[in-house]
Amino acid sequence: MAWEIYIQDLPVVPRVADIPPAFVPGPIGRQALLLERLIAAVPFAERQDDWLFARTPEIDLSAQFRMEDAEQVRCIVVHVHGGEQAAACAAALVRASGQRALDTATGELFDAAAYAAEAWTTYCSRCAAGRDRASEVS
Repeated sequence: MAWEIYIQDLPVVPRVADIPPAFVPGPIGRQALLLERLIAAVPFAERQDDWLFARTPEIDLSAQFRMEDAEQVRCIVVHVHGGEQAAACAAALVRASGQRALDTATGELFDAAAYAAEAWTTYCSRCAAGRDRASEVS
């Protein structure tokens, strides 16, 4: 099942219903800095223009930077296409951004804390080790 996660400026509230009606999200940061943070969190992600793509046997997702202007990002839309580790990857992106996120699958705030950062680091290490072995064979 595919769904989207919107990483954006959100108030600190427990539920979407508690977001004040007059709240207007601001930009979430400079694209260069956000790209650096997100690629550090998902080192196997590949950049193409204003997109990041993360594809492994367990992850299929893309992240689109929606720009406020030439430098500032309004929000990041994570398109989760599937894979058993895709939600954990999305959580790593949310944590790396330093923002909160809306989850279209639930209609609520995305709970990045539900996905252990330590387990994600272990998964990334396994992916890196697999790439290293593949490059030795070529």
